[in-house]
Amino acid sequence: MRKSLVYVVLIFVLGLAIGLVVNEQRGRRAAAPEKPVAKAPEPDVMAEDLELVQGADGKVLWRVRAKSAQYSMDQRIVQVLGPQLTAYVGADRQEVFIKSDLGEVNQQGNTMTLRDNITGRYGSFVLTSDVFDYIGAMKKIYLKGQVSVSRPDFSVNATTVEINLETRELTAAGGVVAELLPAALDSLKKEKSK
Repeated sequence: MRKSLVYVVLIFVLGLAIGLVVNEQRGRRAAAPEKPVAKAPEPDVMAEDLELVQGADGKVLWRVRAKSAQYSMDQRIVQVLGPQLTAYVGADRQEVFIKSDLGEVNQQGNTMTLRDNITGRYGSFVLTSDVFDYIGAMKKIYLKGQVSVSRPDFSVNATTVEINLETRELTAAGGVVAELLPAALDSLKKEKSK
Protein backbone atom coordinates (compact mmCIF):
# COMPACT_ATOMS: atom_id res chain seq x y z
CA MET A 1 0.00 0.00 0.00
CA ARG A 2 2.87 2.28 0.80
CA LYS A 3 4.37 1.61 -2.64
CA SER A 4 1.16 2.51 -4.45
CA LEU A 5 0.86 5.73 -2.41
CA VAL A 6 4.44 6.64 -3.36
CA TYR A 7 3.62 6.03 -7.04
CA VAL A 8 0.51 8.22 -6.85
CA VAL A 9 2.45 11.02 -5.16
CA LEU A 10 5.32 10.64 -7.67
CA ILE A 11 2.90 10.78 -10.65
CA PHE A 12 1.16 13.79 -9.10
CA VAL A 13 4.47 15.66 -8.57
CA LEU A 14 5.68 14.76 -12.06
CA GLY A 15 2.40 15.98 -13.61
CA LEU A 16 2.58 19.19 -11.59
CA ALA A 17 6.18 19.81 -12.76
CA ILE A 18 5.27 19.23 -16.42
CA GLY A 19 2.26 21.56 -16.07
CA LEU A 20 4.42 24.32 -14.55
CA VAL A 21 7.00 24.04 -17.35
CA VAL A 22 4.33 24.16 -20.08
CA ASN A 23 2.58 27.10 -18.38
CA GLU A 24 5.87 29.01 -18.07
CA GLN A 25 6.59 28.52 -21.79
CA ARG A 26 3.16 29.87 -22.71
CA GLY A 27 3.71 32.86 -20.45
CA ARG A 28 7.03 33.67 -22.16
CA ARG A 29 5.44 33.58 -25.61
CA ALA A 30 2.54 35.77 -24.52
CA ALA A 31 4.85 38.22 -22.76
CA ALA A 32 7.18 38.57 -25.76
CA PRO A 33 7.48 42.26 -26.53
CA GLU A 34 5.52 43.37 -29.57
CA LYS A 35 7.25 45.38 -32.24
CA PRO A 36 6.25 49.02 -32.00
CA VAL A 37 3.82 50.10 -34.71
CA ALA A 38 5.18 52.98 -36.75
CA LYS A 39 2.80 55.90 -36.71
CA ALA A 40 2.39 58.22 -39.64
CA PRO A 41 3.72 61.66 -38.79
CA GLU A 42 1.08 64.11 -37.71
CA PRO A 43 0.40 66.76 -40.37
CA ASP A 44 1.46 70.33 -39.60
CA VAL A 45 -1.42 71.89 -41.53
CA MET A 46 -4.87 70.54 -42.40
CA ALA A 47 -7.40 72.20 -44.71
CA GLU A 48 -10.74 71.53 -46.36
CA ASP A 49 -12.08 72.67 -49.73
CA LEU A 50 -8.79 74.07 -50.97
CA GLU A 51 -7.08 74.94 -54.24
CA LEU A 52 -3.36 74.64 -55.03
CA VAL A 53 -2.07 76.60 -58.03
CA GLN A 54 1.26 76.20 -59.86
CA GLY A 55 2.36 78.77 -62.40
CA ALA A 56 5.33 80.06 -64.38
CA ASP A 57 5.95 83.18 -66.44
CA GLY A 58 2.68 84.71 -65.29
CA LYS A 59 0.59 81.74 -66.53
CA VAL A 60 -1.20 79.06 -64.56
CA LEU A 61 0.30 75.65 -65.37
CA TRP A 62 -2.11 73.66 -63.24
CA ARG A 63 -4.51 73.88 -60.35
CA VAL A 64 -5.70 71.17 -57.97
CA ARG A 65 -8.93 71.43 -56.05
CA ALA A 66 -9.46 68.97 -53.20
CA LYS A 67 -12.04 68.13 -50.55
CA SER A 68 -9.32 68.06 -47.90
CA ALA A 69 -5.56 68.16 -47.58
CA GLN A 70 -2.77 67.59 -45.08
CA TYR A 71 0.69 69.12 -45.24
CA SER A 72 3.77 67.98 -43.38
CA MET A 73 6.69 70.45 -43.19
CA ASP A 74 9.19 67.55 -43.02
CA GLN A 75 7.95 65.83 -46.18
CA ARG A 76 6.96 69.02 -48.06
CA ILE A 77 4.18 67.07 -49.72
CA VAL A 78 0.47 67.86 -49.66
CA GLN A 79 -1.71 64.75 -49.25
CA VAL A 80 -5.07 65.45 -50.93
CA LEU A 81 -8.42 63.70 -50.76
CA GLY A 82 -10.72 63.86 -53.79
CA PRO A 83 -8.35 65.88 -55.99
CA GLN A 84 -9.44 67.42 -59.30
CA LEU A 85 -6.54 68.55 -61.50
CA THR A 86 -6.91 71.08 -64.29
CA ALA A 87 -3.73 71.63 -66.33
CA TYR A 88 -2.99 73.72 -69.40
CA VAL A 89 -0.57 72.26 -71.95
CA GLY A 90 1.09 73.37 -75.15
CA ALA A 91 1.29 76.79 -76.78
CA ASP A 92 -2.48 76.71 -77.31
CA ARG A 93 -2.96 75.91 -73.58
CA GLN A 94 -5.37 73.02 -74.10
CA GLU A 95 -7.10 71.95 -70.91
CA VAL A 96 -6.47 68.56 -69.29
CA PHE A 97 -8.84 67.50 -66.50
CA ILE A 98 -8.12 64.56 -64.16
CA LYS A 99 -9.86 63.47 -60.97
CA SER A 100 -9.14 60.69 -58.49
CA ASP A 101 -9.79 59.58 -54.91
CA LEU A 102 -6.32 60.31 -53.45
CA GLY A 103 -3.17 62.17 -54.35
CA GLU A 104 0.12 63.77 -53.35
CA VAL A 105 1.28 67.15 -54.61
CA ASN A 106 4.85 68.43 -54.37
CA GLN A 107 4.65 72.06 -55.52
CA GLN A 108 8.35 72.70 -54.94
CA GLY A 109 9.30 69.75 -57.18
CA ASN A 110 6.40 70.45 -59.59
CA THR A 111 5.27 66.80 -59.37
CA MET A 112 2.01 65.10 -58.58
CA THR A 113 0.80 61.53 -58.07
CA LEU A 114 -2.89 60.67 -58.15
CA ARG A 115 -4.27 57.24 -57.23
CA ASP A 116 -7.51 55.26 -57.21
CA ASN A 117 -10.41 55.70 -59.64
CA ILE A 118 -8.61 58.02 -62.02
CA THR A 119 -10.68 59.43 -64.85
CA GLY A 120 -9.90 62.32 -67.13
CA ARG A 121 -10.22 64.06 -70.46
CA TYR A 122 -8.03 65.98 -72.90
CA GLY A 123 -9.82 67.33 -75.95
CA SER A 124 -11.67 64.34 -77.42
CA PHE A 125 -9.54 61.86 -75.42
CA VAL A 126 -10.92 60.10 -72.35
CA LEU A 127 -8.62 58.23 -69.97
CA THR A 128 -8.81 55.91 -66.99
CA SER A 129 -5.94 54.58 -64.93
CA ASP A 130 -4.86 53.27 -61.52
CA VAL A 131 -1.95 55.72 -61.06
CA PHE A 132 -1.27 59.13 -62.63
CA ASP A 133 2.21 60.68 -62.28
CA TYR A 134 2.89 64.22 -63.48
CA ILE A 135 6.53 65.34 -63.68
CA GLY A 136 6.60 69.04 -64.50
CA ALA A 137 10.35 69.32 -65.12
CA MET A 138 10.13 66.67 -67.85
CA LYS A 139 6.70 67.86 -69.06
CA LYS A 140 5.50 64.26 -69.01
CA ILE A 141 2.61 62.26 -67.62
CA TYR A 142 2.83 58.56 -66.76
CA LEU A 143 -0.30 56.44 -66.43
CA LYS A 144 0.11 53.05 -64.77
CA GLY A 145 -2.00 50.01 -63.91
CA GLN A 146 -5.05 49.31 -66.04
CA VAL A 147 -4.74 52.20 -68.46
CA SER A 148 -7.26 53.07 -71.15
CA VAL A 149 -6.94 56.06 -73.49
CA SER A 150 -9.69 56.46 -76.08
CA ARG A 151 -11.43 58.86 -78.40
CA PRO A 152 -14.37 58.24 -80.75
CA ASP A 153 -12.26 56.58 -83.46
CA PHE A 154 -9.75 54.46 -81.50
CA SER A 155 -8.72 53.16 -78.08
CA VAL A 156 -5.47 52.00 -76.50
CA ASN A 157 -5.23 49.75 -73.43
CA ALA A 158 -1.90 49.06 -71.70
CA THR A 159 -0.25 48.74 -68.30
CA THR A 160 1.88 51.88 -68.81
CA VAL A 161 1.35 54.95 -70.95
CA GLU A 162 3.74 57.90 -71.22
CA ILE A 163 2.47 61.20 -72.63
CA ASN A 164 4.88 63.95 -73.63
CA LEU A 165 3.01 67.20 -73.02
CA GLU A 166 5.16 69.22 -75.43
CA THR A 167 5.07 66.92 -78.45
CA ARG A 168 1.76 65.26 -77.49
CA GLU A 169 3.25 61.86 -78.26
CA LEU A 170 1.75 58.86 -76.53
CA THR A 171 3.91 55.78 -75.87
CA ALA A 172 2.21 52.63 -74.56
CA ALA A 173 3.90 49.54 -73.08
CA GLY A 174 2.90 46.29 -71.38
CA GLY A 175 0.05 44.27 -72.87
CA VAL A 176 -0.79 46.95 -75.42
CA VAL A 177 -4.07 46.54 -77.29
CA ALA A 178 -4.97 49.23 -79.84
CA GLU A 179 -8.30 49.16 -81.60
CA LEU A 180 -9.81 51.22 -84.41
CA LEU A 181 -13.43 51.78 -83.57
CA PRO A 182 -16.30 51.54 -86.11
CA ALA A 183 -16.44 55.31 -86.65
CA ALA A 184 -12.80 55.30 -87.79
CA LEU A 185 -13.33 52.32 -90.10
CA ASP A 186 -16.35 53.97 -91.70
CA SER A 187 -14.40 57.16 -92.43
CA LEU A 188 -11.49 55.11 -93.91
CA LYS A 189 -13.91 53.28 -96.23
CA LYS A 190 -15.44 56.60 -97.37
CA GLU A 191 -11.96 58.02 -98.16
CA LYS A 192 -11.00 54.92 -100.20
CA SER A 193 -14.21 55.01 -102.24
CA LYS A 194 -13.60 58.62 -103.36
